[in-house]
Amino acid sequence: MLATQAMFAMGFIRAEKDKEPTVDLNMAKFNIDLLGVLEEKTKGNLSDDEQKMLTDTLGQLRMGYIKAAG
Repeated sequence: MLATQAMFAMGFIRAEKDKEPTVDLNMAKFNIDLLGVLEEKTKGNLSDDEQKMLTDTLGQLRMGYIKAAG
């Protein structure tokens, strides 16, 4: 859910088909940072698959943020 909200805030997901996406980089950064905190707090408590999914998702979101901010 946090990843979806971050993608929406970066404008990668549209609310309506024919409207330009709304970009809110501050909200995107907040959601990405929150996922980063969750990654730190759950270290050692996730299965290998869960950890990989979280790490991969964060990597993709961070790269997307750089693209959206640039």
